Amino acid sequence: MKTDVKEKRKKKDKKGTNLSKVYLLFREYGLPAIVLLFAYIGYKIRAVTSSYKTFLDPDTFFHFEMYKLAIHDWIPKYYAYAEPPMGIKASGYLGLYTMQALFYKITHALFGWSELQAFKVWPPFVGAMIVIAVFLVGRKLHSNWAGFWGASLMMGFYGAITKTYSGNNRGEGPFMMFFLFAFYFLLVYLDEREWNWKKVAGAVAFLILSPIYMGVWTGSPLGVMIFLATGAVVPVVFFAFGRMEELRRFVFEYYPILGLSILLGLFGVYIRFVGIGSFLVFSLEVLAAMVALTLIMLYGERLGLNYSDMAHRLGTVIGVSIAGFLAIYAYFGKDLFNFLKAATRSTPLYQTVAELQGISWSQLIKTFSLKPIYRNGAAASGDSIIFLLSVASLVILLWRFYRHVKNGSYELYKDFMPVFYYLGVIYLFKQAIRFSFQASGAVILLAGIALGEAFIFVEKMKDTATTKALYALFLVLILFPMPYISASYSYTNQKNMIRSYELINPKMPGSVPEAWTDALFWIKNHSSPYATVLSWWDYGYWEESSLLSHRRAVTDGGHGYDRRYIVARFFSGFDTNAEVDLEAWEDKYIITFLDPFDGQSDFGKFGAIAYLGGAINHYDYTHVPMFSYIPYQYIVFDNKTKSIYVKVGENQYLKPEMTVDLINGHFYKTSGGASPYVLYIVPYRTSDNKVYPVGILAYKKVAFSDYVRLALHLPYSINEWDAQKLFANFKLVYTAYNGYLKKQGIYDPSVRVYEFNPFAIYRMDFLQNGTWKPFYSTMAGGKLPLGNQTLRLWISAFGRDVKNGTIIFEAYNGTKLIEKEVVARNVYINHLNETPVEVHLYVPNATKYRFILIQDGPVGVTNGPVYVNGKLANPSWVIAPGQSGTIKLTEAFDKDYSNVEFTLRGVVYYYIAPNGTDIYKPDFYLEPRMDIVGYIPVKTISSVKKGDNVITGKASVPADFIDSYIKELKKKYGDKVVIVSKRIEPIFIAKKTYVLWEGN
Repeated sequence: MKTDVKEKRKKKDKKGTNLSKVYLLFREYGLPAIVLLFAYIGYKIRAVTSSYKTFLDPDTFFHFEMYKLAIHDWIPKYYAYAEPPMGIKASGYLGLYTMQALFYKITHALFGWSELQAFKVWPPFVGAMIVIAVFLVGRKLHSNWAGFWGASLMMGFYGAITKTYSGNNRGEGPFMMFFLFAFYFLLVYLDEREWNWKKVAGAVAFLILSPIYMGVWTGSPLGVMIFLATGAVVPVVFFAFGRMEELRRFVFEYYPILGLSILLGLFGVYIRFVGIGSFLVFSLEVLAAMVALTLIMLYGERLGLNYSDMAHRLGTVIGVSIAGFLAIYAYFGKDLFNFLKAATRSTPLYQTVAELQGISWSQLIKTFSLKPIYRNGAAASGDSIIFLLSVASLVILLWRFYRHVKNGSYELYKDFMPVFYYLGVIYLFKQAIRFSFQASGAVILLAGIALGEAFIFVEKMKDTATTKALYALFLVLILFPMPYISASYSYTNQKNMIRSYELINPKMPGSVPEAWTDALFWIKNHSSPYATVLSWWDYGYWEESSLLSHRRAVTDGGHGYDRRYIVARFFSGFDTNAEVDLEAWEDKYIITFLDPFDGQSDFGKFGAIAYLGGAINHYDYTHVPMFSYIPYQYIVFDNKTKSIYVKVGENQYLKPEMTVDLINGHFYKTSGGASPYVLYIVPYRTSDNKVYPVGILAYKKVAFSDYVRLALHLPYSINEWDAQKLFANFKLVYTAYNGYLKKQGIYDPSVRVYEFNPFAIYRMDFLQNGTWKPFYSTMAGGKLPLGNQTLRLWISAFGRDVKNGTIIFEAYNGTKLIEKEVVARNVYINHLNETPVEVHLYVPNATKYRFILIQDGPVGVTNGPVYVNGKLANPSWVIAPGQSGTIKLTEAFDKDYSNVEFTLRGVVYYYIAPNGTDIYKPDFYLEPRMDIVGYIPVKTISSVKKGDNVITGKASVPADFIDSYIKELKKKYGDKVVIVSKRIEPIFIAKKTYVLWEGN
């Protein structure tokens, strides 16, 4: 079988290349055998972290749940635990879960592995296969030596391990594996001049792997772009230099197989395996434009175009390309540039995501070191050897590209593809730190080519075979320490990482601190299986995980992005400004994690929370720390000035505006020359019941926020009764302690769980001789006076009004109800301007009393896929405005209800930007809002039972249901309003019982 590669090798041999038979056998068979050893070592390094009980990466908790669904469904349809109460239509990189499920099916059949065992092995297996893939691609692009050295570096390079160690099951690793194998088989197909079994096998393998690499990661457009760019540039180069035979051969071989791969990707979109449908449609249209340009290049002379020299040919290409671009832009508009929008800091939310932060060139270069040292997610120091080798290879490939162009070589695509791959991922990495792993694939591939070039240079020397073998051996001895150093460094890091996780949670090793596992297991054992939990989004996947609490989370790492603004508003604000309708999400529990001793806690994340919640502006977010931990010995009280100072450096002191001493019950306020901080002196308890004082310095704009007061359980507030109201609505039900400190005898209440009640009595007065006298408050408590009473009930309505409510008084002896009386009807309370409710009642002598409120409220959670007219629908956008259909869903209720209203609720999430919408201006800040537009009645259901209920109903959504509301917003706020999202979601409403107060 003739191939271009074989013909070249024959020519080299005829020129007298003097290589021993032993050396050739070693190069052809020995090196691949050693690469298999590298793959095994790479697997073992990545599998070090497989001994934990949970996972090291938060996203992996979600991937595990989806993977379990895929084992049964193959293509997951619906996930109930995100964005409650609706859940989500499963989307994105569904191929990842199917491939993991297939891996489980195979390994379970062969070895009897459990779901968890197979899931833990998958990432290191992927890492091992990437080692082999780098060898094969390097071998095809350059030589066995290039593949060998690329594989040796991929074996243990730390940056290439991060997404393939056990406990990190994201899509980046599988994408690299399947893409590199697809790349290799495409090269096999292209290298064969004649149709033979190799060419057919290469084509078939490429077409099989294409939809797989497209389906396992949402960033998979990267792979399609590399192949598209090759199909666009290589023919133009052939044409520009007048190589019409090569042009014809390339496009007739490359375009059909590329088009087929895109069509197979679109079929994957149709069956929901692939999640990049819009990009693939765009790619097909680009390919059509490339075909049109090629037809002009091949047959344009027949139409009178002048192809007599390079200038005319280039002019033709440029003119047609500009016309094509303008046509595409006219078709797509600004959406043409939105394919990578989620990978940039293009919104306030994305500005706060650590993985989307850009890095400096210095950090980028140092990332590709044998022993990179990371700080804050980016490389701070290192030898940069791998990067320098990649730059050398870039020069080599560009030189080869020039030579191939000059000589008219058909194989110039082998130079262009790795160069474009390299430049593309380096650009992405420069834009966002999350792309460091993808960049490592291209950088290592090129570094291997640079090292391979050195061996090819030796092979071409005009010395004896023995001399060249000695040179090759010398090179191996010099270079072999590189992969050894890299692998040893990564292995040590993996060992250290697992040890560090064992410290934070020896009972259940993994990334979840012991306080969190304690809290989540408490929720699992003490709440309804349909309960919803709210925390900052980083912990949502923990709350959803079947390994932990297995409860619904308001927002998590990949869902409820629009809700994060509203959660941040609640957390970072106070008083009525922070009140949001948490019951709209049917939230039941709030979890806080503000631990000054734990670097994972919201202590370090509160800048993002405060920024998204509108408590601070962009300048504050980028320049001002929200919190600092202050050792007690650094707090100094000046008796002369009666002021408190905080030591912040050598002979440097800061004077906070306020100090709240919760140990001694003192409050200090400083005037003049003070820094904008509030100092809290918080008492922690030790195992021998002594006080362990800790100072927490909080930026004044967030110091009295709801989150800070809940997290530290602070009774202090600026406005009278504010704290009383807050702790009436949020009742502390569980405290979990920092496990590491607890073992040292210090009880640090790291995680607190609050039960949320949207309506609660925070104060009661009774009428005596014509005067109202207070007898109860949230903090002080108090007993109901006996006999006939006239009471004034102060009800905190958190984020939502009381409308047409009924208040009932109950008295119990033990569990026996002895008195029940309706004390108020048609109750209305404006949550932004609350007024007390006056009631008349008889209070018997009893052991327990309750005031309950009955009014309409949301009930139930969607517990299965939502279908509209028989087709799978998005639960957050069930029926679009102007459309109608029959909805079918499964709704789960915590108890039996009667007269339940099935509705569609319209919601708009947006923010107002008083100082303009430029998110990079120092004075930019936002005011987040969540407005319920209205409800569309679907059906009245006479009764539902506890548990799952299959419900159907016909609905029609007015065309202007959402847009008319948005138009009014824009009239009111002009260009200062930014719409974040729109929702039309199924909500069930029934008469609901709220316990306003319970006591004696």
